[in-house]
Amino acid sequence: MREIADNWQMEITEISWGFEQILKKIQTPAFNMKRTPEVWSPGEIIDHLYKVNKSYFPIFDAIIQGKYSKPLMGYIPFVGKKTGEFILKSMVSPKKVKTFPTWEPRHSLIDPSVGDQFLKQHAQLSKYIEQLDPFLEKNLMIASPANKLVVYQLDQAIEIILAHEKRHLEQIKNAVTH
Repeated sequence: MREIADNWQMEITEISWGFEQILKKIQTPAFNMKRTPEVWSPGEIIDHLYKVNKSYFPIFDAIIQGKYSKPLMGYIPFVGKKTGEFILKSMVSPKKVKTFPTWEPRHSLIDPSVGDQFLKQHAQLSKYIEQLDPFLEKNLMIASPANKLVVYQLDQAIEIILAHEKRHLEQIKNAVTH
């Protein structure tokens, strides 16, 4: 399993670098500018990612401490595996996906310092992956932090987080270049 965890940590490093490069280029007013009312600003995207990642950390802590209780839907592994596959596919699809209300960005001006907080959070995510290594590939089912009825494997959760960040990194790149 160590190899998969190492690969994820390398992905986190690459994603962090991509966000760092973009955030350096964005001037403060542009951080909150939207091309259209329907499209999130770079600040809203970063705020959203920060909220999503942060919502997983209590679950990771509970798993590491041996205190995580498998969700009821987690006793039906087929459902969880298929749900995870479906969510992962939606992350790489060009079709826009609506987020859960709890993960929506603030509807106000976002302080650009959230970019630094997000990058620090990435280092924390990398540490979690290292600590979760013994639990990976064990088909451990977790509930989504946004909806307890949505379950998927821990491994899939990490894949979803990284694919989600890559999706939004491309969104920010497009917002900055267009």
